[in-house]
Amino acid sequence: MKKLLFFIIAILIISGSSIYADTIGYTNISDIALYKNNDYSSNISDVLDLNTRLDIIKEKNEWYNVKTSKGSSGWIEKYFVTVPAQKFVSNNTGYNVNIRTSPTTLSKTVGQLKPGEKAKYIDTYHSWHIIEYKGKEYYIASWLADIEYDASQEIYLLYDKINIREKSSISSNVLAQGNKYDSFNVIGENNGWYKIKLDDGSTGYVAGWLTTYNKNYYSDGNLGHKKTIDDLNLRSGPSTKNEKVQTLKKGAIVNVVGSDNGWDKIVTQEGLVGWCSGDFLSEINPLSGKEILLDPGHGGKDPGSISNSGKFEKYVNLEITLKLKDLLESLGAKVYLTRNGDYYIKNKERGQMADKLNVDILLSIHHNSLNNSDYFGLSTYYNTIKYKDTRYGYDLAEDIYLNAITINGVYRDGILDRNFEVLRETNTPAALIEIGFMSNPQEEMNIHNGSFQDIMAEKIADGIIDYFEQ
Repeated sequence: MKKLLFFIIAILIISGSSIYADTIGYTNISDIALYKNNDYSSNISDVLDLNTRLDIIKEKNEWYNVKTSKGSSGWIEKYFVTVPAQKFVSNNTGYNVNIRTSPTTLSKTVGQLKPGEKAKYIDTYHSWHIIEYKGKEYYIASWLADIEYDASQEIYLLYDKINIREKSSISSNVLAQGNKYDSFNVIGENNGWYKIKLDDGSTGYVAGWLTTYNKNYYSDGNLGHKKTIDDLNLRSGPSTKNEKVQTLKKGAIVNVVGSDNGWDKIVTQEGLVGWCSGDFLSEINPLSGKEILLDPGHGGKDPGSISNSGKFEKYVNLEITLKLKDLLESLGAKVYLTRNGDYYIKNKERGQMADKLNVDILLSIHHNSLNNSDYFGLSTYYNTIKYKDTRYGYDLAEDIYLNAITINGVYRDGILDRNFEVLRETNTPAALIEIGFMSNPQEEMNIHNGSFQDIMAEKIADGIIDYFEQ
């Protein structure tokens, strides 16, 4: 038996493949090709959106063989896949917790998680954890269960001088500081904060949006936007000795995701990946020529949501809008505001302003609230009263949403069709974002944090770029 086991292990090592079984990953870049083989010169089987869920079947060298929920399969470089931590949902209460078919207390109960029991964590949606139960995916209320991590799971810090705090709050005492790419074992998660082990054996908390699970994957770097200055060969590697994948026409727009000795690794607008000489690419502003109207919701006599701590939504809406405006202008866009101070404007007038200015898109920026303080998460909205064409709302809402939820510690609350007046009263492609719940005490503190706002503005800008690149 031992000889047989050794033979099986040897075969796996020689083949360079390993079986992943239930491992799930997500694409970390928009519009990326899925290849028939683990080679950029092979044919394409599909083009995947950002945050596409992938069931990882096996790996070979620097590639994953995957299947998508839509049934397509193929190979994708690990560089473009984020594999989340192995997590479990545990019942640390003294009573049974219901497992349901959908994220609502009105849905059917299919079982219960007993005190002390754990289930495999899949995701969080609409303030409910998605778990694996009897081989299928079901829901359990997040406020009745805790998230725990595999003991060996590491996270990496993304920036220097990051505070590690006593509790999961920006108002908590600072225990230590960490720098970029410092690694820590993570053991738990609470409303966007990660519980980590420190060198002395004690524990602390770090804001999720300042961390990554894998310091080597593409999206931790800076995405460069360039265009070809002449017809240019795209190759499978950084050398003229590598096979030609295709020829890019002069003026083709590409995203640069890496470089090696004068060669740029690029992704084309069709999702193809390859290498080309950096001498034949020039920098561009991806939003040059685009005009955008940003609408910081509420203002003046309309405070918007009022948090448990007494903060007004109208102020934080304007704070992040101004940060987003500066960022979009640095990317080449001309940006207008419905308001730049604390005064009241009717929602109808906000929508109509987009038409009068003849802008390309309207984005209304808000923060959510409910009577139930247990709810949290980010959502985006579009409207189909006037237009069924997805280009007039859904595409923009989706692109912003998919980028925003790549931030660690930001949870999904959905992309929803709603009859909001600011979206209804315009002929301009429009979307609305609710960045988080001010009625949730911990999420409210995250919302007011400057580093959180900076990173959120970057991801919203990435979503806007994705929208215009379609």
